[in-house]
Amino acid sequence: MERIVEKPHLPKGKVGLLALGERYGAQLAAPLYALGVQALWIPDARFSDGRLAGHADLRLLHLGGRKIVSACGTDIDNILTNRGFEVIPVPEPGEGYPRDCALNACIAGGRFFHRLDASSPEALANLPAGLETVNIAQGYAKCSVCVVDGRSVITADRGIAKAALSAGLDVLTVTPGYIELEGFDCGFIGGASFKLAPDVMAFTGTLDGHPDRDAIISFLAVRGIKPLFLTGRPAFDIGSALPLTAREP
Repeated sequence: MERIVEKPHLPKGKVGLLALGERYGAQLAAPLYALGVQALWIPDARFSDGRLAGHADLRLLHLGGRKIVSACGTDIDNILTNRGFEVIPVPEPGEGYPRDCALNACIAGGRFFHRLDASSPEALANLPAGLETVNIAQGYAKCSVCVVDGRSVITADRGIAKAALSAGLDVLTVTPGYIELEGFDCGFIGGASFKLAPDVMAFTGTLDGHPDRDAIISFLAVRGIKPLFLTGRPAFDIGSALPLTAREP
């Protein structure tokens, strides 16, 4: 039986339904299908920079449990509703940074990390009880953070690392860059990684060229998590992917 993922980014079983940008289907559809993962393909956004238009974490923000904020429109919202989600529809964010990052908050360790003056008012109004907001400078918070478990994250953003450490999280701070993002000098590690099971962290590609590869793998291993490299190319930023349902362990 599949259930909705209770804590954002942290499935308790093997992921069943995963939301990600449809423009990445050519690279990721086959490996995900082979793993038994059903993809919910999110169409490109009209509001964002064309280079980021396929990033699902600019259009969906899972607040936890059944609550999900969506700027995807009726077709995707209906699918989510039919899968048991309480969809909070919002207008498409405005064009350009930081307007386009209204839904790109990172929920980790019982905190809502985001540039709060850019956060979606609807998201802030629907936060689960007890979820503490933490203001940071980075609007692309989720893109910047790989959520490892309930108290651990990986990021190259020094400001987020400092805020997470102050909030009591375990943090691995890595070298910026070494993640591909077409049209930019580099992407972010949070946009290139997502969990497919409690003990599996998927990466869109390999970390072979990353100077902190061994440190990342070790950080995961200490927490009982194995890396899974979905393609043989260098890891690339897709705006991450959102695990929405998971099979019972």
